[in-house]
Amino acid sequence: MIIPMLISSALFVTPVKDTVWWDTPGGKVTAHSDPTAANCSLMLYDDNGSVTFTWDNSGKIIVTAIDPNWQFPDNWTVPVAMQLGDAWVNNGANSAVIEGVGHGSAVSFATDQPIGDLLSPADHIEVRTAKAELSVNLSHPKLGILLSQTGKCRDTIKR
Repeated sequence: MIIPMLISSALFVTPVKDTVWWDTPGGKVTAHSDPTAANCSLMLYDDNGSVTFTWDNSGKIIVTAIDPNWQFPDNWTVPVAMQLGDAWVNNGANSAVIEGVGHGSAVSFATDQPIGDLLSPADHIEVRTAKAELSVNLSHPKLGILLSQTGKCRDTIKR
């Protein structure tokens, strides 16, 4: 009786398809899709850690910064500030402090800022919390290609 139940429940598992649009040392663009949703992510990284920007097909952006040295409690609310080059990302109310959620070595938050426009001239990304800071250096020549591929990926998921 257990085996038929396991087989029938396995039929309802829907695979997630990942398509890598571009992969280079320091950055990666990936499309993620399943039958109900799709999103595109741009991950920028160096030896210090990574920052991933994920756009869904509504245009919402989730930012996730990972530093292996961080140790946040799960679902811990934490104020976050993020700087892309000289520009500060704001919370939509002209404050650089954005409410984030920490979990292990990562902190995530949402933004509606034009990330591509802010990243384009940037040479680094800084993510700061009250007790931790991550700085990721960017390769400017690679960044242009990564942003272009991110735009193509986002155009595809809007269809």
